[in-house]
Amino acid sequence: MKLNKNEFLNQLEFLLEDVHESDRNEILYDFLEHFDIGLANGKSEEELVLELGDPKVIAKDLLADYRVTKAEKDKSIGNMYKAILATFSLSFFNIVFIVGPVIGIFGVYLALCITSVVLTISPLLLILNVMFNGFANIELNFFASIMLCGLGILMSIGMIHIGKFLYNVTLRYIKFNIRTIKGGK
Repeated sequence: MKLNKNEFLNQLEFLLEDVHESDRNEILYDFLEHFDIGLANGKSEEELVLELGDPKVIAKDLLADYRVTKAEKDKSIGNMYKAILATFSLSFFNIVFIVGPVIGIFGVYLALCITSVVLTISPLLLILNVMFNGFANIELNFFASIMLCGLGILMSIGMIHIGKFLYNVTLRYIKFNIRTIKGGK
């Protein structure tokens, strides 16, 4: 199916609906400018559309770049999730070989975070122990709960640093993947 300039731009605009309006308008302006220059050089709209390629492929690339940039600026789980999905949509390899290990790593990370929180609030269990067992072995239980709480606090601090590291490594991998798919260096 051959597209003309308006059909190409309308399709691209529709596919980029998730991009912020000002960014989307800037992208569309760049393509409009490309058409204007090409038409001024004597090329037809159909030739220019063929030069540019499929709007769906262009939109996937642009969305992946946009979401990675957004994840870099606004570090949140939602933005990271969108960047990962955008990258996976670009490559079958990612779906087959990377999803399993990524889910495993983030699953272990989540389990360790939950463990650190549970250890941190473990002194509350001392209160329950006193309520049900009285003050028998209170010294041992008291020092054990303080030790576990300290371990939980240290583990929580470590998990914060590991979380930042995983976030940055994931972003670097996504950027590397996009460059590889596009044939860059």
